[in-house]
Amino acid sequence: MAYQLRFESNAFEADSMIGKALDGLMKVSRNARRMAGAKVREDEVNRLMTLRGVCQRTFEMAMDWADADFDQQMASSKWPLTEAWPNTTRRKNGEVVSSPRDIIDTGALLQSKKRDPVSSSITEFIWEDEVAEGVHDGMAAKNGTKLPARPWTEPTLDEIEGIVENMLRQGGRR
Repeated sequence: MAYQLRFESNAFEADSMIGKALDGLMKVSRNARRMAGAKVREDEVNRLMTLRGVCQRTFEMAMDWADADFDQQMASSKWPLTEAWPNTTRRKNGEVVSSPRDIIDTGALLQSKKRDPVSSSITEFIWEDEVAEGVHDGMAAKNGTKLPARPWTEPTLDEIEGIVENMLRQGGRR
């Protein structure tokens, strides 16, 4: 069965609030300059204006990062053998692997990933390969051998909050 993961963001709402705040700040700034002769440098105003759309840009960048990181998690030789699966394996591609190993055999699972931007605030990742759910959550092979779960999405999910925080500190710039 396929494996699916969905990300949702409230970026549009947050960007709307930031935009309203910036608009209000610009009005106050113009009035203050007019009434008090206050000097606000143009570069300061321009830096503030880069905040417009920062949440949406950050969401898109986070999805780009997650997309690449999911692939990296599969390709990393970090998946250990377990008591339930103590053997070396001859893969369909002829490679013999032991532990730790990556979880790419023929490449079909890796290549089955689809990134679906459902809307500007929702992105789904779907691995359409028939063994995707079994590889991620564990399964029993046709011969009855229990194959361990290799939840390649978990490290990405564990790290994404910190990644988003860093992106926001950078102002949502690529």
